[in-house]
Amino acid sequence: MKNKVRVRSLLCILLIIALVIPGVGASARIGDSGYEGGISSGEAPGKIVYEYQEVCFLSGEPIVFKGDLRIVKSMKQDSITTTYGYTLKNLDKSATLSRSLVYSTKVSNKESGQKIEETTLSKFSEVVKIDKNTYTLKNYDFSRSNIVDQRPAINYYAGDIWGRKTYQTGTGTNVGTITVDITGSFYGYDQYWGTTEVETLNYMLQSEQKKGQEVDKWGGTASVTLSSTTTKQLKYVENKPGSMSFNGGYIQTQYNNSILEYSCRLPEFDKNGVSTDKMLDKKSSLKLETFPVQTRLPVPNLKHLRGHWAENNINILYSLEVFKGNDSSFNPEQYMTRAEFAAAIAAAAKEVPLDPALVPKSTGSSSSKKTTKEKPVSPFKDVAVESTYFSQIESVYKRGIMSGKAGNNFAPNEVITVADAITVFIGALGLQGLAPNPAPVLQYKDNDRIPAYSRNALYVADKIGLIPDDKKGYLNPTDKVTKARAAILLNSFISYMRDGIRKDYRERIVNY
Repeated sequence: MKNKVRVRSLLCILLIIALVIPGVGASARIGDSGYEGGISSGEAPGKIVYEYQEVCFLSGEPIVFKGDLRIVKSMKQDSITTTYGYTLKNLDKSATLSRSLVYSTKVSNKESGQKIEETTLSKFSEVVKIDKNTYTLKNYDFSRSNIVDQRPAINYYAGDIWGRKTYQTGTGTNVGTITVDITGSFYGYDQYWGTTEVETLNYMLQSEQKKGQEVDKWGGTASVTLSSTTTKQLKYVENKPGSMSFNGGYIQTQYNNSILEYSCRLPEFDKNGVSTDKMLDKKSSLKLETFPVQTRLPVPNLKHLRGHWAENNINILYSLEVFKGNDSSFNPEQYMTRAEFAAAIAAAAKEVPLDPALVPKSTGSSSSKKTTKEKPVSPFKDVAVESTYFSQIESVYKRGIMSGKAGNNFAPNEVITVADAITVFIGALGLQGLAPNPAPVLQYKDNDRIPAYSRNALYVADKIGLIPDDKKGYLNPTDKVTKARAAILLNSFISYMRDGIRKDYRERIVNY
């Protein structure tokens, strides 16, 4: 078991390293907390003003500022302009912070499907008032570079930040400067079931302040680690009244949660505000949670499945509309075809939500737009455009989730196998490259039965917990998948998208 945990940890580290390899039109959360070392309440439909908190070290002690962060984005061709406006205060210190930053981001699309973003600062202004001191930002050098690796069901991203801020403080003979050097990195992912962004920033402060005929010089360091997540969770709620047509149903709730941890090493000051040689270490944390957004899900009619070992999983998938069709006649022991699985995985591995502000605006007059739709053409010889599952098969094929068979066929009526299903999951996650070379060996009694084409995918799936435990030690990779077993596998995939990957990212950086 310990070896399995170590390998899983190694895979997560490899994932971060391999994908330090976000993107236009597909990032739902990247930058929602800005890049000034603070946390926000996070993404919500149609919202551009967020609750926000950050820690300021300019005075030589950590001071928490709270208030509003306003984010406005616009996109033109391959460039993004983002404006951040901060209105913050700390009543205990009679402190205020007003900041406006305008970033310009150039996006380069690569043949691999990856995107590189290079960000510079176009405009800046910042004034911080703490007690009787005013800190005015006079110069700000900033650069940010990141890369996005877009996979069928999830976008991974990673980047680096560098900056130098120079403030002027004081007036007359007591004028001074504070320089703050900033280095940091961030990474995360965007997908339908949840998002995570983790950022680490390191600060080096150098202050030089005239106090009459004397000059007070001091230096210090600070570090801030941030983590912001969005997750969709399910909860079953029983109905209290007995006289109802259904017993209860599922509620899907979206939670936004942000955590900030900081530590600093700054000098002690005497009663006159002059720094001493004694250095003080301080650390603390902040947390923001938004009001959860709840959605009631449809209630299927599955009374004929009461007591079945996969009843709950089937119920969940019907509620999420991953399974569709006549629920009252659903046969859990029936084998699942490739066409049916294509429909299910298209719903389970939903496309990454677009950031509405970054959706390219249409150009040209309405008269120039086409008034007729192009006739669809099937990518496979054995899938007619009129067939029940045509749109789902076309979708998973174009997104790279499922491929065809020999002779330009999809084999829609062929039964899906365990190995095929799990291979599709790992392909949707884009993690098949994390398996070791040469061909890995799995610790199952029937390891030799694993098809060569699926060995890497099954290895990764086993290590990240996508394969349900078999008490007898068998994987049964070539077994045909019943709809009941498909429900178990699909729920395992969705659970990983919701929780598993989030824990791998978050717990490795933030102690939470």
